[in-house]
Amino acid sequence: MNNLWILTEERPKNSVILAILQEYCKLKNKELKVSEIKILPKALDRKFLFEYLVEGAHINDISEINIKIVSGYSSFMDYMLVDQEKAPGNHALDNIIFLLEETKTSDAESRNTGIGQRASKFAYANYYCPDVPKYMLYNEEATPDVGKTPTQTNTFGTNMLLTQGVRFIGKTMTPFCAFTSIDELIDFKGKMHLPNKTNVPILINKVGDSKITISGRLSKPKDKGNIGHDPNIGTLTCIASTLRKLGWDGKIVITKHGVSQSYATKNSNNKFIRICKILGIELDGITLPANIELPKHYWQYAMSSEKVASILLHITCQYAGIHGIYENHAGCERSYFREADGSFTTLHKKDAGGEDNLLLPDVVLRNDEAKEIYVVEGKMFDKLGQGLSDILGYDAIENEHIKRSYPDYTITRWVSLFGGTEKEIPHEKVLIYCNLYGDVMINQNAPDGVKEAFRKVKLY
Repeated sequence: MNNLWILTEERPKNSVILAILQEYCKLKNKELKVSEIKILPKALDRKFLFEYLVEGAHINDISEINIKIVSGYSSFMDYMLVDQEKAPGNHALDNIIFLLEETKTSDAESRNTGIGQRASKFAYANYYCPDVPKYMLYNEEATPDVGKTPTQTNTFGTNMLLTQGVRFIGKTMTPFCAFTSIDELIDFKGKMHLPNKTNVPILINKVGDSKITISGRLSKPKDKGNIGHDPNIGTLTCIASTLRKLGWDGKIVITKHGVSQSYATKNSNNKFIRICKILGIELDGITLPANIELPKHYWQYAMSSEKVASILLHITCQYAGIHGIYENHAGCERSYFREADGSFTTLHKKDAGGEDNLLLPDVVLRNDEAKEIYVVEGKMFDKLGQGLSDILGYDAIENEHIKRSYPDYTITRWVSLFGGTEKEIPHEKVLIYCNLYGDVMINQNAPDGVKEAFRKVKLY
């Protein structure tokens, strides 16, 4: 019997794991039996094995469903599903069933940019895994768009992804359809509302039979000369990818981009410059570096990221009934803030005064039984000092959000650490420390609920 291996950059959510398993069974014509999905850190002799077991789900002919945390070399899709007996070898691209990108952002709240920003991930995925099915999943946190007419931007982006063969889960697809020709795509974009006069509109023009130009600013701020305008990076990538999918083999030239020659010359490893190589895109007036190199591998196991420990803490506590109310694990998507009534709030980039950035921890955990909240900053072992400094800066999130919604809870701040080979907690403010061998140390003064959670999974 084979095992399923779910490789992810994210803190795996039960609802997403369920959606992945449901789609796998649909594709393979297998039966899925589910009670309550729980994710268990796997341990042997009180050592963390750097993988997780999915409990509460059974599929015929599948022995175990396992999860491992990975990191992409550039733009990795959120989840990769592999069907084989043993764990995939580091970097391997064998036996992949599908790749899946998860979004919590709906059309209603994304200022119409959400759909396009994922396009660079699909471009990289198509380069490394051209024949593997790709999905976009809208999860349970997204504000429902039911009954609402999708915006032009959302329709344009969704239609382009459909043209590229992307499949959608959790989104009503009746208003959308794939483009059938290049002229249809250009015509659709030409009829969309233009932005205000201070912005460069994204316009597509066919110049003869051998060149298509796409206007769009890549620099942010506009006079900096860099490549930092994320919504446009995604949209321009999506348009170029769709043109190639529709059979365009001529030039694709980005105009009015604002990128300087010096920036392009010095940044051959920039994500969009690499996409230029993948898709054969040119920047008007710019000579792209001759030495653009794409990473040899698509992904690697995460053994040099602070999120190894912060995600371990999060999942272990969740297994014991201590749930997250906010998360921003390194390299992962920021979540909403979960209010006491179960609703979600978007945490803005500035504090209530509007002058200072709202500093955000890696995870905030809520223990209802003990009426305690743990604010945790994840760091690599050699960055402990920075972590101790960071946790001093969380007054705003505590005062403006946590205390407002949870006035009766005691709040403590901690650091989680990963890396190194030490055998004991290095500081009184370190809640948990996981070393490179999988040894997990818990602070002797840690809250009882956290200690009990790690006992439950046999790591304490």
